Formats: sequence, structure tokens, C-alpha cells
Amino acid sequence: MTTDFEQPASILKLAAATPLAVGHLRYVFQHPLHPDQLIKIMRADMVAKRWNAPGRWLKRLPRTRHYIGYLRELREYIAARSQAPFADVPIARMIGLAETDLGLGLVTEKVVDADGALAPTLAAMYERERGFTPTMERGLAAFLHALLACNVIVGDMHAWNIVYGSDSRGGPRFVMIDGFGEKHALPLSSMSRAINRYRVRKLHARMLAQLQRLVPISNMP
Repeated sequence: MTTDFEQPASILKLAAATPLAVGHLRYVFQHPLHPDQLIKIMRADMVAKRWNAPGRWLKRLPRTRHYIGYLRELREYIAARSQAPFADVPIARMIGLAETDLGLGLVTEKVVDADGALAPTLAAMYERERGFTPTMERGLAAFLHALLACNVIVGDMHAWNIVYGSDSRGGPRFVMIDGFGEKHALPLSSMSRAINRYRVRKLHARMLAQLQRLVPISNMP
């Protein structure tokens, strides 16, 4: 039995751990019990800035508040799975939620490279290879095809939230690890597959152009 001043034993301890990655809104931790899983935790400083700051009342309207992103990604993974077999879904596999000493966490499967480390981002691969290799070009074409086939709604696509690696579904292949799900107040992408296909193609092309602009090959030694 616990009191108001105790934490139940099921709460995962992350406060003393070092994040594997730090995003704009979230920390990414290794799951302490499952080596093939990650836990995403909302950054307290960003919650204070974006949701709890004076004048940000619109951000506080959703009942899920700063956890709205968790709901968006879980919903989108379920929607994508309804469209395609397990192995074909090109977004990170959502596993569920976990209580931690840093707050509610979103649990996802880890995408890894050939050595078992975190899979590299598209941006890192592009810089390392000094441009697009044939393998990358084929992989990106397959990635776009999978997004369209699964009717994935993309909220934010960039070369830092797409990784190249393997998980329980196979690989290596490109996988989107966050930034998916409907964000618009008027959910046109959810209402029309044609509109969503147009938007996904546009975001994909913009992402590739942004990558080449930010990492110009001509300036590399």
C-alpha cells in the first residue's frame, strides 16, 4: 500500500539516467527494463514555456494538455496499422505508456543500426555519405511509398526525425520516429486521402530540399 508521499514500485526510475537524445520538446531514454524499447518524456522546461506560461491558454484547452502529442502518435500508429500489415508501417512502433519519476512516458520500439546502437538519422547519413547514395535514394522512395500506402498523416517531416535501421519488423529501412499524426484544427488530411497524399508528397520534397540546403555538398571537403 502506498501513501501520497510514496511512489509505487511500478514507476520507472529515470531521473538519474542520462537521455540518449534530447529533442525540442522531449527527452529520449533507454527503457530500464527492455533493451529494445525507448521512453519519451516531456521536457519540464518546455512544458513550462509552451503550456503553463501566462497567455498560453489556448495550449491548455485540450484535456490532454502537454501529452497531446502522445495521443496523436498513438492514434496515428493505430490508424496506419489498420491500413497495412505490421511489417509495412513506416513509422515508429508504438508500444504504450509508462509511469516514470519524470512524468508520463511514451514507450516506443528502438530502431537500431547493424551494431545495435541507435539508428542514424537521415541528416547524419547524408552528411556522412556526402550526399545521397543509391541505397538512400531507393530507401527514400520506398519510405514515401509506404507513407502513402498506409495513408500516414505527417505533421512535421524533416531529416532529423527519420532514421535508417532495423526493428522487430525487419530492415534496414527508413522509419519516421516522431512528427506523425494530425495537427490541424480542420483535419483535412483525415477527411480526404487525396489531400493527405498531396501533403505528404509536398512535405517529402520539402524535406529533401531542406536537407540539401542545410548540408550543401559543394562546401564539404
